[in-house]
Amino acid sequence: MGAQMSKIEDTIHDVYKKTWPQAWYLAPSFLASLGALGYVGYALSQNKPVPSSPNLSFLHLIGVAGGFGISFWMTTVHGRAVQRMLTRQDFATVQSNLSDVYFSSTAVLASLSLGTFLLRHPLKTWSKEATNLGTALFVALATAEVNSLILNSWVTNLMFDRNNIEFLQAAKTSDDVERLIRNDSKYRIVNNKFNLFNSISMVSSLVYHGIQWYHLFFLADKCLVL
Repeated sequence: MGAQMSKIEDTIHDVYKKTWPQAWYLAPSFLASLGALGYVGYALSQNKPVPSSPNLSFLHLIGVAGGFGISFWMTTVHGRAVQRMLTRQDFATVQSNLSDVYFSSTAVLASLSLGTFLLRHPLKTWSKEATNLGTALFVALATAEVNSLILNSWVTNLMFDRNNIEFLQAAKTSDDVERLIRNDSKYRIVNNKFNLFNSISMVSSLVYHGIQWYHLFFLADKCLVL
């Protein structure tokens, strides 16, 4: 069964690679992030609250639970574990593929949380409590979109530029990398840019993850005591 599933996945991947346009603005991750913004824009334009329903509540919970789960895994488990197991070049390849899925997923999940909240609580009806949560959800969406649409491509390109120089200079150990930083001005510039934008991306991800904690606490406060 596992082998059959792998064959199906490989076939789907091959078909996708052969048929999907390679233009960056047609990439699924980019389109998903734009769609997330469009959905929030539609929800923001509503002036009257829509009736409460299980479907709306389910979508809201999917947004917060999915956003918390994926950001918790990537923040606390994935990065360190994979970095220890792979070389710098292999880690860059894995990370470049995962980051597209991760950041576009967080953007979609953040839009679900914010969009469903806006449908039930239009902007003009916000109380102080709703303002606190609504503002936090706007910030979560903004950080996810900035990572997905801007920072992810910058960090990935700089990571590959840095790794290409390391490959050409046969830099395999940490001592070799330190030597490049001291003696190769081009590598030093690329490395500094990578560290800057990667740090901004990490801070944005931590802000997103922190808001998921706040969102969960907000919802827990509304639930009946167990």
